[in-house]
Amino acid sequence: MASAGENSVQGDYGETWLRAVAASCGLLHGRPTTLDLEKADVELVRCGQWNGMWHPTVKVQVKTTIDLRQEDDHFVYNLDVDTYNVLRRDNESVRRILAVFRLPGKGERVRLLRSGTLLVGSGAWVSLEGLPETPNTGSRVVRLPISNTIDRPGLERMLASYGVRSSTPVPEVDAWGMS
Repeated sequence: MASAGENSVQGDYGETWLRAVAASCGLLHGRPTTLDLEKADVELVRCGQWNGMWHPTVKVQVKTTIDLRQEDDHFVYNLDVDTYNVLRRDNESVRRILAVFRLPGKGERVRLLRSGTLLVGSGAWVSLEGLPETPNTGSRVVRLPISNTIDRPGLERMLASYGVRSSTPVPEVDAWGMS
């Protein structure tokens, strides 16, 4: 079991990895707020008009682990219920994404190659928007498609799918008592 200090460094590594990939893709990236009060570690923005929308934006909650399991074409992660409940909301003004990075348990996490520097590990992302409540009290298993990569095509797909406006659920209201 990792210490609290090791967990903080490990979490910082995942967030920094996402920001480095975003920067290499020409995306704006940074902390969405000064305090992490909304379960969002990194905000990603594509500047300008893209696919008919101005400045597509998402907020990403980043998790980093050495224990990420793989089943078929998915990574499997145990997400704490508090975070799950925030990320599954379907009424956020800026939509939410979960990104999980798998790091090696031992050895170097950065390798210097002749062609450049290589970050060692892998990651994937998923939207939990609209998923049902869970009866669990500790954690909920989340499946992340391995095809949702943390690279240019994956981040562009993320922003095209979730960085744009969606319909906000509107409750039915019978203002005149006609029902």
